[in-house]
Amino acid sequence: MALIVSDSGGGDFTPAPEGTHFGVCDMVVDLGKQRTSYQGVESLKDQIYIRWQIPAERTEWTDADNVKREGPVVIGKTYTASLGEKANLRKDLQSWRGRAFTEAELKGFDISKLLGVGATISIVHNHKEGKTYANIGAIGGLPKNMEKLQVENGAILYDPDNQGTFNDLPKWLREKIEGQVIPTGKTDANDPDSWRNNELDDDVPF
Repeated sequence: MALIVSDSGGGDFTPAPEGTHFGVCDMVVDLGKQRTSYQGVESLKDQIYIRWQIPAERTEWTDADNVKREGPVVIGKTYTASLGEKANLRKDLQSWRGRAFTEAELKGFDISKLLGVGATISIVHNHKEGKTYANIGAIGGLPKNMEKLQVENGAILYDPDNQGTFNDLPKWLREKIEGQVIPTGKTDANDPDSWRNNELDDDVPF
């Protein structure tokens, strides 16, 4: 089963530096139903997490086996799993691909197709209580004719049909998944495989 989104009506790592960077998507995670709060109103939302590597920016960390490792700086963003008209996911994906979704695509889009796709990422810093937080300000496509960026150490997809990657996720994501309210899959009720029939434009990255 594909990880589908549709229009249905942080860690102790070095924060990614401010500015505009070239990145590549290396992780797509189904977080299930999560409790959210907006303006004092609580609700349950199906959420996904998308992460990008920035190959030109490097960092070091110590893994769970106390081994020091080196690799690209990463940055991610959590979204409500919806392609509704006002959804942040829809806005970012359309900016990234450089084209609006068609009506057919809005009926069911396989979010896992983002893995390995390059992007231009604008990063801004926010400072709170002595800590610096890196946030994604905007996402766009890579310049034409630019060499394709490669994912280091393999891309990761986690959803109900790819649970074997669970232990490859950062601890905070594993805890978030374990704390989900109701485990869910993402399908379109009318046609869960509608994305398979979409016509693809060679100028659109996904």
